[in-house]
Amino acid sequence: MAEMRNTEVVIIGAGPAGATCAFLLQQAGVDCVLVDQAAFPREKVCGGGLTVKAYRLLAELMPALHYDYQSVRRLRLMLDDREICEFEPAAELRVVNRKDFDYALLQQYLGLGGVFVQDAFAKYELLPDGAVLVSLRSGEQLRCKYLVGADGANSHVRRQMLGEYRGNTLFLEQYVPKGADAIEGVISRSYAAGYYYRFPGVGHDVVGFGDRHASVERFREILAEKGIAETKIKGAFIPTEEVVSDSDRIILIGDAGGFVNKLTYEGLYYAFATARNAARAILEGVPFKETNRLIFRKKRSERWKAWLFYSGAGRLFLRCGSRISTRLIKRFYDRGVRDARSDGKWRRMERIF
Repeated sequence: MAEMRNTEVVIIGAGPAGATCAFLLQQAGVDCVLVDQAAFPREKVCGGGLTVKAYRLLAELMPALHYDYQSVRRLRLMLDDREICEFEPAAELRVVNRKDFDYALLQQYLGLGGVFVQDAFAKYELLPDGAVLVSLRSGEQLRCKYLVGADGANSHVRRQMLGEYRGNTLFLEQYVPKGADAIEGVISRSYAAGYYYRFPGVGHDVVGFGDRHASVERFREILAEKGIAETKIKGAFIPTEEVVSDSDRIILIGDAGGFVNKLTYEGLYYAFATARNAARAILEGVPFKETNRLIFRKKRSERWKAWLFYSGAGRLFLRCGSRISTRLIKRFYDRGVRDARSDGKWRRMERIF
């Protein structure tokens, strides 16, 4: 039997949420082990969009981080084939290549002397003394005070704790040659609470589609309708329902905790924010429910906003009032930009919507 390793924190999943949480803990002098079954750098299905609040929060948490990105300064929203809104936001959006971006985050943690183990999570056990025993697929065991599940939409940590998860929405995408000058989103009465998108990326553009009934066949139909040749379609699930751990010793963050914007399906901001809040919970010895309470509150408010936006009434408003809706959407977006200005305090950053 493999020798048991003792550590304070085990983090499963080395994506943005896991790597950020590991970095913050390592920086604070907390002994942790980061585990992922993938060898980095690795491919990741994701449009790669960083909102203003996401990259500003990341700059607060990892000020020395440098990464390549495509700066985008125009947003375009369409309803079916009709453009209803196009504007230049008050601050740029950034589109990253997730393979390189995630690797850069991991390198920040490793640069502090952090331990990374390439292995797969098998199971955990809560011990009588309050410790958590984590077993990996290789047979290695890790004894820790906290287990952080950051292992994505299909989290095995979450599955062991809470069973089957039914809040996933399928998104499919492929790379296409560069050519877009704006981030474009298309909603339609034929899309069930989802949209088609095109992101100007680093070295290529990304086109994708996701909704409650997404399938490869449906995505192929959309590509054909838009005159886009199929290349290599890749897909991933995006969680839309947050979950609450039943133990203060086990924390679920990022996609593993269902922390994705219910309206836009963007998850990088929540990955960084919940990673920060998990690190705070561990460092301060308080429940994650407490440090993450404002995120839980914002997630509840997103539900009705997403319902309204994707409803027939929302589409009617966009179709009939495109000039008004452009001003309102720009005002709403730019308000978020203003609110995202960091004052160096985590509490303030938590209040950003």
